Amino acid sequence: MTSPLLGRDAELAALGRLLDDALQGTGSCVVVTGGFGIGKTALLDAFIAEARERGFTVRLAKSARLESHLPGAVVRQLAPCLANEHDLEELYARAADSAREAPILMVIDDVHVADTFSKRALAYLRPRLQHMPVVIALGASQGYLATDEVTLPEIAGAHPHRLDLEGLDVAAIERLTEDFPGRDPQRCHELTGGNPYLLQALLREEGEGSAAVGEMIGMRLREYTGAAEVARSAAVLDGDAGLELLSALTGFDALPAVDTLVRLGVLADTDPLTFRYPFVRNSILADMPVAVRSAAHARAAWLLFESDAPDERVAEHVLKARSVRLPWSVDLLREVGGVEHLERALDEHLSDEDRLSIEVELGHAEHLKDNALGRDRVRDALVQCEDPHLAANVALSLIQRMCTGSDAHFAVSLAIMVIARLLPEDRDLVWNLVCTTYLLSANRDARMANCAGKYFDDLVGDIPQDPNLKRARSALLAVGNARSGDSSAEAVEHALEALDGEWVDVFGEPYLFTFLVPVLGDNPQHINKFWLSHSTAPVSHDPHLRRGMLSMIARASAFHNSGDLARAYTFLTPPVSTGNLDCPAVLLASAKLAEVCIEMGQFDEAAPLVTEDGDLLQHINVRYARGRLKLASCHAEGALEDLLEVGRRLAAREMPNPALIAWRHHAVRAYLALGNRDDAARLAHEELDLAKRWGSTRVVGTAMMSVGISTDDVDVLGEAERLLASSPHRLLHAQSSYWLGYHLRRKGRTDAATPHLRQAFELARHLSAHPLAKLAGDEVHDEGDQVQGLTKQENRVARMAAQGLTNRQIAETLHLTRRTVELHLSSAYRKLGITGRAELVAALWS
Repeated sequence: MTSPLLGRDAELAALGRLLDDALQGTGSCVVVTGGFGIGKTALLDAFIAEARERGFTVRLAKSARLESHLPGAVVRQLAPCLANEHDLEELYARAADSAREAPILMVIDDVHVADTFSKRALAYLRPRLQHMPVVIALGASQGYLATDEVTLPEIAGAHPHRLDLEGLDVAAIERLTEDFPGRDPQRCHELTGGNPYLLQALLREEGEGSAAVGEMIGMRLREYTGAAEVARSAAVLDGDAGLELLSALTGFDALPAVDTLVRLGVLADTDPLTFRYPFVRNSILADMPVAVRSAAHARAAWLLFESDAPDERVAEHVLKARSVRLPWSVDLLREVGGVEHLERALDEHLSDEDRLSIEVELGHAEHLKDNALGRDRVRDALVQCEDPHLAANVALSLIQRMCTGSDAHFAVSLAIMVIARLLPEDRDLVWNLVCTTYLLSANRDARMANCAGKYFDDLVGDIPQDPNLKRARSALLAVGNARSGDSSAEAVEHALEALDGEWVDVFGEPYLFTFLVPVLGDNPQHINKFWLSHSTAPVSHDPHLRRGMLSMIARASAFHNSGDLARAYTFLTPPVSTGNLDCPAVLLASAKLAEVCIEMGQFDEAAPLVTEDGDLLQHINVRYARGRLKLASCHAEGALEDLLEVGRRLAAREMPNPALIAWRHHAVRAYLALGNRDDAARLAHEELDLAKRWGSTRVVGTAMMSVGISTDDVDVLGEAERLLASSPHRLLHAQSSYWLGYHLRRKGRTDAATPHLRQAFELARHLSAHPLAKLAGDEVHDEGDQVQGLTKQENRVARMAAQGLTNRQIAETLHLTRRTVELHLSSAYRKLGITGRAELVAALWS
């Protein structure tokens, strides 16, 4: 076994130097301090052994708390042959005579619990022996509060040598654990802080706590009023151990005991309070009887619940109070969710309805972990339910909370199973089940969406009796119009009918939300009505988002449409910051935030938002944003690939409407950047035909821009600019003004171009659309302004290349040969210190 003094070389060396000084005739006093189990006694024993080897006479005394009332108990150990242990002069005389014969080491361990007379005797001896070869070593525990008239500084003097022992480092623990291959030295250090006593106890145990150590600590704390009780309560509360909760759990003012525990090194000096060593906390808990510990956790759960602590923290204590019935915790456990919490909820006395609901929720939680038993649990619970209406309603509630994974297939099977037990008079309930299942399934991959689409005609062809379900049907009609792109006016009319009343559950579905946001977003009043409906929703049906976050995404989309990028960014950040990309709504928000960042010029921030891909409808939005980022970064080929893939995915879902995702507009720009004007014009005219069919100003104006820039038709661009100028879409207005001015200038109509470019510059700057503002600003300012040494012609060629024009297009516009353009670009790259087109934007406008 490794020596218990492992890692104490520096301390032993310091003590050895005191022996050297004593051999030269200089006395000293050293105080060795540290917390419980830190190894003070082992160090003093090694000191004694070394002193004896070097010819010292050793006088050893060990103080004991049970002997602290016996006057002279320590003195008698130091000088057992005294005629009168209370005669200080005789004690001094014997010590001095002995020191003249040989150097002395006088060791008093645990001096803090010595009797008062012995402390007074030591205080008497120390200054009188300091010029003799005498070393006095005192071992004292950290934080011990003196309760008698003689204090440790009075014994040791004003400036004694002091060794404050700390725990062993990880390197020392590695050697200590060589015989315990299952123990990780780093973890051992985290648990014990390197305290040797705790380390040895940890190595003897299989777990990370020791009931024996907990009992020993409890015994040592009993001499301090309330300390043991507060330590137990702090162990139960763990990270929630604030002073107020500690006092409530113990039933008395915990502050004095907290002060003691911090000084003793049991608790760390933090807020909230934590244990200095996790092993000590685990050991205190291990020493508590199971019933006592459960009752304490139950009490802690209630106190935290009353103090509005996070549900997860309350639930953690409820889980640890299994032997105590806590009926009030059922709703909280269901809200937190997860297998363990739902299993705990089933331990309570429940109604048949609640038990069925929790069984079904538990099965779904298990199912999400790819556990086939989870599906069986749900099916068995629903089949065994004698009331078909209860089974159907519980299944409906579950389907409303589903959104990802293999939920869609599972939901279809559940809906079929419970519908089979319903009667014709349950028509509305059947409609609601089919509607909810359709919305979930249609959010998945194209094959699943097309399968679900078969139910659409049946749903809209069957008018339910319930007024709220009629409004849900209106919402479906709005979605149908949005998918096909038939009529914006009809879609808006149906959507407003759906919004005319209290909240209906379908509004919380990510699929429906994805379609209604662009339908209503063109009109601020309409989207505000949609936002208000979500703000007043009784609950959040999305298990990944707190209530109100869907409304934030809706408002952000409206701000984005109007060009208010700063506010859109603010509203999109909270849902995106949840980081849960399994959630369709978070995916949608991430894609929208990426678009906003691109338009603000924050490309680095947009990049990590567009890495996800999958088979949800919202993944198409992410792919679209990725294509836009590549286009803005002058990677036209990659941008076109992404944007055309977006078109293919939408076509597979039979969703041609350009109002949903304006992929064609940006694909047109990518085609032009690659020199393919024919495909650009073809796609632009296709977009315009679809836009006119839909009929909203935003979509028609965007499509007209596409046609204008692909055909170099300033008349069409002028019409687009006038149309968008009369709309609330200020950023689109700025873009149309820029493209009109840009093409007018390329035709030599500089005077006509300037007002439009200035308007684009001012609008873009006001909206924080920095890349557009730079493009417009550079067109407005004198093109002869040189950038980092570029000539006028190099500057002009470089800027046109940065805007995405090919060498051939630049040559045609400036009436140059392609070879001349290539030479100008090569010279510009060299002067700017870059290697190619991809770096031009940053180099020219940084």
